[in-house]
Amino acid sequence: MEKEQEHRKGYLFGGWYIDEECTKRLNPGGILPTTMTLYDKWIPIWYKIHYDLDGGMNSRLNPQFLNIESGVLRLYPAKKSGMVFDYWSLNGQKIHVIPEGQSEEITLKAHYRSRSKVSFESNGGGNIEPKLVDSNGYLKPFRHPLKLGHEFCGWYYDSKFKNPFSFDQVIKESCTLYAKWEVAIYHIRYNANGGISSRKNPHVYTYFNSDIELLPAYKKGYVFDGWFDQRGNPLKKIYAHSIGDKFLIAHFHKENQEVGTG
Repeated sequence: MEKEQEHRKGYLFGGWYIDEECTKRLNPGGILPTTMTLYDKWIPIWYKIHYDLDGGMNSRLNPQFLNIESGVLRLYPAKKSGMVFDYWSLNGQKIHVIPEGQSEEITLKAHYRSRSKVSFESNGGGNIEPKLVDSNGYLKPFRHPLKLGHEFCGWYYDSKFKNPFSFDQVIKESCTLYAKWEVAIYHIRYNANGGISSRKNPHVYTYFNSDIELLPAYKKGYVFDGWFDQRGNPLKKIYAHSIGDKFLIAHFHKENQEVGTG
């Protein structure tokens, strides 16, 4: 019976058993009943996985052994100084996982590519020097450029801003990224200090507005002294090329009372 069962791909024959769970092995010297069912036990063979790293360093997460029952095994990238890992190959075929059903030792070969260079067109913002992606093909996040009177809206792969870039994307070849901008809208808030601000006073402005004259607030029984910022500085107008939100406070003094007196 053993001769009939001694070959099974990827397994070692573990003997005959008299129970289906294979916990009670058949005693060759024992007396057998006239009729009985025997169960064969097979043990998966463990095979070594070899890695051709081409001067790189393997990931500690990659498996070192497998057997025919291992199923699909995930592979992690190798690393090589100055290069970006591209893919693994098995018998000349590009793979991202080890296929199931392996029944022999295998050798995986690591493939790399040169680190991509990323250039930047800031479209009027501060100059950004070209950068190289890291060993995994990612561009390390950095502070975006500044442009007076504008809000930064992200980097794009094209000058028409159809294909956005994000730092969690792998860059596989050298490219240029383009900065997208929108005119910044700044807000103006008024504290009329118990009075009423003129409805004609604007609530928003941009860096590109001309000088904006601030109209007085009104408070019954008081004389308007002017608008002041939070630091106590008087502000008669918002000048062209100003930036930032504004918070203005109206100052008054009572009628028939000299300014600056108690």
